[in-house]
Amino acid sequence: MHRTLQKAESKTRETQPRILRLTSWAVFILLGPVSGASAAAIDETKLPPAALQKIDFARDIKPILQSHCLKCHSEEKPRSHFQLISRQAALKGGEHGVDILPGQSAKSRLIWYVARLDEEIVMPPEGRGTPLDAREIGLLRAWIDQGVTWEPMPQEATTQLTIVPTAGGTAVHDDTRKFRELYWQRDGWNGGLEDFEMEERPTADSKITAAGHVLLDDFKINLSAEKNDLGFARFGWSQFRKYYDDKGGYYPLFPTPVFSLDRDIHLDEGRAWTEFGLTLPRWPKIVLGYEYQYRDGTQSTLQWGPVINGTQIRNIYPAFENISEKVHVLKFAVDYEVAGIDLSDNFRGEWYDLKTQQFNDSSLAIGSATMALTTAQDQERYFQGANIFHLEKQLTDWWFASGGYLYSRLKGDAAADVETLNPALLDPSFVAPGWNSQGIQLERESHVFSITSMLGQWEGLSLSLATQNEWTRQTGLGVANVNLALAFAPFLFPVDPPETVHSDLDRSIFSQDLGLRFTKIPFTTLFADARFQQDTVGQYEQELSGLTPFLRDTDMKGDLKDFRLGFNTSPLRRLSLSAHYRRYDKETDYDTRLKEPLGLQGYPAFIRWRDLLSNEAQTKLSLQMAAWLQTSLTYQWIKNDYRTATYDAIDPLTNLPGGISPGGGHLAGTYDSQVASLNLTATPWRRLFLSTTFAFQHAQTRTAANDTTPVAPYGGNIYTSMLNGSYALNEKTDLVAGYSFSTADFAQDNFTGGLPLGTHYHQHALEAGIKHTIAKGKTLGLQYRYYRYGDTSNGGASDFEAQALFATLAWRLP
Repeated sequence: MHRTLQKAESKTRETQPRILRLTSWAVFILLGPVSGASAAAIDETKLPPAALQKIDFARDIKPILQSHCLKCHSEEKPRSHFQLISRQAALKGGEHGVDILPGQSAKSRLIWYVARLDEEIVMPPEGRGTPLDAREIGLLRAWIDQGVTWEPMPQEATTQLTIVPTAGGTAVHDDTRKFRELYWQRDGWNGGLEDFEMEERPTADSKITAAGHVLLDDFKINLSAEKNDLGFARFGWSQFRKYYDDKGGYYPLFPTPVFSLDRDIHLDEGRAWTEFGLTLPRWPKIVLGYEYQYRDGTQSTLQWGPVINGTQIRNIYPAFENISEKVHVLKFAVDYEVAGIDLSDNFRGEWYDLKTQQFNDSSLAIGSATMALTTAQDQERYFQGANIFHLEKQLTDWWFASGGYLYSRLKGDAAADVETLNPALLDPSFVAPGWNSQGIQLERESHVFSITSMLGQWEGLSLSLATQNEWTRQTGLGVANVNLALAFAPFLFPVDPPETVHSDLDRSIFSQDLGLRFTKIPFTTLFADARFQQDTVGQYEQELSGLTPFLRDTDMKGDLKDFRLGFNTSPLRRLSLSAHYRRYDKETDYDTRLKEPLGLQGYPAFIRWRDLLSNEAQTKLSLQMAAWLQTSLTYQWIKNDYRTATYDAIDPLTNLPGGISPGGGHLAGTYDSQVASLNLTATPWRRLFLSTTFAFQHAQTRTAANDTTPVAPYGGNIYTSMLNGSYALNEKTDLVAGYSFSTADFAQDNFTGGLPLGTHYHQHALEAGIKHTIAKGKTLGLQYRYYRYGDTSNGGASDFEAQALFATLAWRLP
């Protein structure tokens, strides 16, 4: 039997996966062997002395392991196959051999590594944690010299269970649908499990957990089973419901100023997933996963339709779309470490099946019993797969490098059908839209390479460098059958000519990133970041047949410069200040080499170049004014300028020069924003806690067409405040309360020439509750909520008041 086992073990080594052996040799050849120093090379006199006190693991050692070690040497996949989760695992050692010798701290590799006496291996590695100081190393030495004591592990299976059932209801007066949209909850009765959590440890190195919540139209369930040095299995399923208001726009001069669909519009979004992983010692970490995502229901859209009242037309009639989307995702990942290099390979495949059906009013005359309704159905089916290979290594104590390669491919097809019902009700000058396509195809392939290096520190200076290069090729083809008919003379277009459209796109992106950090100034860090990006795009578009065949071949070149400078400092224990300035400049040039027919110079063929210049400044001041009062103040300023230059574009309908654009460059638009916030946290008494936040934002968008009434500046102010507090009435009873308020006057003043857009609302939410411990492990809670919302921008059609009362019982076992 013994010889049989020896032969089996030898055979297993011979049949080790060839790819891992080849990878190991390739890394060895490229980067050379990595090994720790021998005992003879370590000068033990340079070690900090061992602490003289009696070591308590929970008090002295556990905090050190949690702060410096467990990030890399915990349960799932420890680096160098060395675990610090139990005495047995710690004494087993890792790929460098036995790292802890009880009673011999000066001979233990763990002490050499944390004291940074080994020229090849230091723990924690640079950039992955804070080095241990002499006091912490002394505690570790005393711990090892005193026998490596550990906190006792449970000898029997333990189970902990927490459940929090809740029940209550919400009563809403006036607009219930607006309430649902704002707070994502129904009115009426509600309840279930607000929270539940179970943890069971069958053995000291295994764990089973379950957690989540189950409420009406909102649930989340996570299950997992894990065993050290073996693997894990996990499962999750979550779903929530989003509600939407069913009203459209508002125009007070119409007999019916606002229209409603009278529908309960909501959308369910969910995700179910599972993954299985192997974490065998000295083997790659292997994870296989599957995920199913879905969205099902109805949501409102902003494609409001025209409402006619005499000679006036305003787009205020609400619209909606039915959605049925399903996505299947398959994931596979392998992580491996060889010769100190972390290698990973990740594959992700996504299969999409997306269906939508839109319902839009095309013409509704006030007083009419019927309307022209346009329906648009589309279905998309496609596969997108991507594979990422990544490697990284701490080459020296001052040089960290990583690199990766991404390959992505997409292939899909789509179908669409647009139809107008009751086209005779359309305005006589309109053409009834009607077309369908069953043959839309798209293919895309991308290659992306990236390299990153982090260098330093040298005298407080560190440097990061990165570059990423991307090449993408995309082709598209579509065939559509177009139905054109004038409402007053359908016989003018008796033939439905098919239209075939073909397009190609080639894109190259080259980006470079640079980062500097300087920490030599006491209590201060200075930083500077820069990003440069160059884009080139070749886009070819052609319609081969149909009523308006065209050909367009455009080359685009883009240049991006993005700079950020800033600092953070804390010269006093109770004071910290940070600030940065950012300048973002994106210039894009267009060269349309082919443009047929010449008279068709519409968007975007007449554009010569575009430029976005953004300036941003932000600062934050934190001050602890007293031991019980802490404040922070944040301010942000943003200014964007959008500039465009065009050719002199002829209007093909009037044949007048400059009919589309007079040509030349101009300031196309601006965006200005200022945001300020103030936060206060106070504990004036031991039993009282208070926290409040106040925020203010002013923003405005202007365009170059401000001399026309419909395109007026869009802007205004938004105010938000929140207050939360708790008070311990006695040892068993806590009082909690919260209040939030927000208001906005954000609109576009174009009432005389168009449809007034924007909002002017006031929103209040008040919560008050009590929590009382009725027995060991049992806490009873009672919560009252009050909501109020008012909006004058739609004549009060969305106003509501609501009150809710809920009771919860938190029960913990044992």
